[in-house]
Amino acid sequence: MIAGDPLLLPNLLIVLCMLVMLTIAGINMRVLRNLKDYKNLEVRRRISVLIPARNEEEYIGACVRSLLGQDYPDFQVIVLNDGSTDDTGKILAELAKADSRLKVISGQPLPPEWIGKHWACHQLYRASDGDLLLFTDADTVHAPDTLRCSAAALKTEKADMLSIIPRHKLGSLAEKLIMPIFALGVFGSRPLSARLRPRSINVLSASGKLMLFPRSSYEATGGFEGIRQFVLDDLQLAEKIISSGMRYRLFDGTDNVSCRMYHNWTELHEGLAKNSFPACGSNVPLSFITWLWINFAFWAPVIELGVHKMPNYPPVLSLGLAAISIIASLLLFTGYYLRFKLPLYTIPFYPVSVSLITAISFSSMYLTLSGRATWKDRKLPKSKIP
Repeated sequence: MIAGDPLLLPNLLIVLCMLVMLTIAGINMRVLRNLKDYKNLEVRRRISVLIPARNEEEYIGACVRSLLGQDYPDFQVIVLNDGSTDDTGKILAELAKADSRLKVISGQPLPPEWIGKHWACHQLYRASDGDLLLFTDADTVHAPDTLRCSAAALKTEKADMLSIIPRHKLGSLAEKLIMPIFALGVFGSRPLSARLRPRSINVLSASGKLMLFPRSSYEATGGFEGIRQFVLDDLQLAEKIISSGMRYRLFDGTDNVSCRMYHNWTELHEGLAKNSFPACGSNVPLSFITWLWINFAFWAPVIELGVHKMPNYPPVLSLGLAAISIIASLLLFTGYYLRFKLPLYTIPFYPVSVSLITAISFSSMYLTLSGRATWKDRKLPKSKIP
């Protein structure tokens, strides 16, 4: 049968792949707890909220105001102005005058062996006095109970670090096509239990939009100082927590933290290109095989249905398998998009989304290996092939 139908075996593999991804994603969505589930537990440990900011005039006001509006009893907010050339400093100065809980510090010159954000976060840590350290980005907006829910979740789960999946606000077409699928592959490829006890960093899930540590746990890992030249700070810190025998937990934070990371293709490319290849362990063969297979798996069934009117091609069985694959893909995307509040009307364009994120990933490989990757006008370290 395979000899008479060369599409049969590939279609069987694609169907199996889609059904496995659908099953894993379904299990993950069922077991992933929402950060809001912990809001009723009383916790009073002092929290230092730490925000690095470099040219964030568009976001920093809303971010800081949302954090100063927290219903948590004991916290401070510290923002480091990392050499901003826009109105970030002016906005922060005005906010600090109105609320004594906000402390604004100026960043020191970047040492040659550090990545900019990591150096900023290290300075923030040194300026803090909280028993709990919460790192977040300047482009986030937080619900009033974010600190309370986060501290309660950390205590309940007896965790040494927690992170979240935030809600992504998407404006441009490029954002809507690329941002959701960037995270879907991660969420649908491994069970959540494996991500909390990973054998390699490319299995982990974490987000710099919110990372909460007890100070003692953070210090035990070496903090940002210990990962000063590693681009993936969220994954690297989670890996250090786990490898040290401590406990890491991930939550659905879409009801607590929202962000708009990028506005257009240029920003998307710069932001995702710095992460995509390192997230695959900077492994060239793995990256090539993974992305070529993903493109084939999502595009082949669509193409087969598109040419089904050709005489006796594709064969009926392969055509049926292609239809099953497409249905499984649509269910996978629909479930994920509903759970994480993403635009449903972009789902039919998922093959295009796959091709776009693949292009960014191959670009990430080139830029990272050639030492041309940048972020916030600063060059990132050149990656070494393992």
